[in-house]
Amino acid sequence: MLKKLYIQNLNLSIKRISYRDDITGLRGIAVIAVVLFHSNVIYFEGGWLGVDVFFVISGYLISNIILSELDNNNFQFKNFYYRRIRRILPALFSTIFLSIFIGYILLTPKAIIEFANSAVASIFFFANFYFENLDFYNAESTKYMPLLHTWSLSIEEQFYIFFPLFCYLIYKFNKKFIIFSFATLFLYSLYLNSTVSTLSKFYQPQYRVWELIFGSLVMIISQKISIKHIEKFGLLILFFAFFYFDDSMLTLNSIEPKIAAVFGTGLLLINKNNNLVQSFLQTRFLIFFGNISYSLYLLHQPLLAYFKIYLNKNNQVFDKEIYLYLIFLVFLSFLSWKYIEKYFLKTKLSNVFIFLLILMLFIVFFSFLVNERDGFKSRYNHVPEEVLYYSLNVNLYASSDDYDKFQEYCVNESSKENLIIIGDSQINTFLYTLLKEYKELSCDYNILAIPNPSGRCLLSQQTDTIGEVEVCSDSYFNNFLEAVKKDNNIVLAIGRFEDWLDPEKGSAEVYCDNCQYTSVFSNRLKLISEASKFLAIVDPTPTYPVKVAESYIYKKYTWGEDITISYTDWLNSMGDTYKFLEDITSQKIIRINPNKSFCNIELDKCYATKNKEIYYTDKNHLTIEGNRILIEHVFSTLESYLNE
Repeated sequence: MLKKLYIQNLNLSIKRISYRDDITGLRGIAVIAVVLFHSNVIYFEGGWLGVDVFFVISGYLISNIILSELDNNNFQFKNFYYRRIRRILPALFSTIFLSIFIGYILLTPKAIIEFANSAVASIFFFANFYFENLDFYNAESTKYMPLLHTWSLSIEEQFYIFFPLFCYLIYKFNKKFIIFSFATLFLYSLYLNSTVSTLSKFYQPQYRVWELIFGSLVMIISQKISIKHIEKFGLLILFFAFFYFDDSMLTLNSIEPKIAAVFGTGLLLINKNNNLVQSFLQTRFLIFFGNISYSLYLLHQPLLAYFKIYLNKNNQVFDKEIYLYLIFLVFLSFLSWKYIEKYFLKTKLSNVFIFLLILMLFIVFFSFLVNERDGFKSRYNHVPEEVLYYSLNVNLYASSDDYDKFQEYCVNESSKENLIIIGDSQINTFLYTLLKEYKELSCDYNILAIPNPSGRCLLSQQTDTIGEVEVCSDSYFNNFLEAVKKDNNIVLAIGRFEDWLDPEKGSAEVYCDNCQYTSVFSNRLKLISEASKFLAIVDPTPTYPVKVAESYIYKKYTWGEDITISYTDWLNSMGDTYKFLEDITSQKIIRINPNKSFCNIELDKCYATKNKEIYYTDKNHLTIEGNRILIEHVFSTLESYLNE
């Protein structure tokens, strides 16, 4: 077959594909899958693969437009880009524009800063890079990010910018190499996916271009061959991918689900003959959703995020409201398709550019004001400055300059203990406070820190972020043990161990084959204790059901009203975690329990805030004030142990 295709390619002639209802219906399936996945509808855990279906369809259609026009010698870059601008930008800019007004009402200072920055990234087509570099540990939850979904649009737009030039140059050189060039790019992109495990693999175009190019290859093949019944296998494979895979594969950024979805989509696109599958794809229901698919995709994330934020603000859970959300979403998407998408496809090009320029300037100016005025924090003048500060700074990071000043405070090296502080995001503000406010400790300790995600990966062989596989590996851990043993280090472990031990989270996030995730964690702690002078484990500080700073901002609590939980309930919730730590048999492990520092046992209360002093930024991260309490407790315990 490949030989046949190569021979035919010597006189390759690409015919322009006429409108196909079945492709519109396929778009409808893809967007329904994405929307239901993000809405947490049961059985649609693999709906995220709808984005990959869109990539294949885009590659199929765009390559046909470009190559057919190149064959007819009437391709013009100007006309191509004008069509893309008409098709993509008016609806995108309008969605962002409308989202701004709702965001101003609902979003906290931190959230609106992130939203404003993502808006600028979206209109200039680098949203994928913006979200790749966003600190998701301290950013708003992804389910509350109105423009998170624009990462995929940016990848498509980047493809639209560079792909025409790629095709044009090949045609100018020798068009018979077009299949070879596509195939090479396809295989190279697939190969790149096998070389990395970082977040870049999810967001950067070089790791996604194979899906778009696969659509281009399918387009060329479909011009030459037709295989009966192949579309039935395609539909089965696509539905299998949607219903078999779940979001754990998304977290791991596995390529297998994408290959299934991409391959199934390709088989559906090859055949153009009337058949049962095409009749299914051409049903009015799927055609309707296919027609509004772009507007539906654009609007579903901001509308869903704002629904959830509004309900959270009013202490409600997004449950039965899903039906109201879906109905309103479809209605709004229909209006966007009819009055924005269709209108700007027909109106004068000059009107399109004027419209886009006005919205672009508004969005950029809005973003500038948001950053200049700290997220318009004056909207929340009912809370003090420290609450606003911690709503903006959920976690604080120590700089290299902080480390330098800390080490320079005491230069006597002879009597210092070597202390490695290792853990998850809990140690960030801990270190920030320690290095800035407790410089006298530099007279007693040389401090090295290994924060998240490397810290958790090293301790438990788990990670909840894409990548860090090397740090999780046994070889890396063994090298770490050798370094700890060589310098007779003290190791201080801090983290949300109850999350690490959670059956759903921990088992899904461990990076080892056929292993018990709890046994891995236990064994690593034991090995660290044996290699070190001793291992000090800080038990988790109490966790709260609400984000503390946000709760005052949203008036769930009045400032001055203490946010507390029951000490007894906290102890009961930590029973399995405490038992796990107690069962690790080692003479060189000490436990540091901060409960007494944050809880009043007689009153059966643990405090997130007390007497107008705020100890937590969100549900579990401590403020500077909270970390002062923890640091003093930790180091007084270490000194007592060292002096025994």
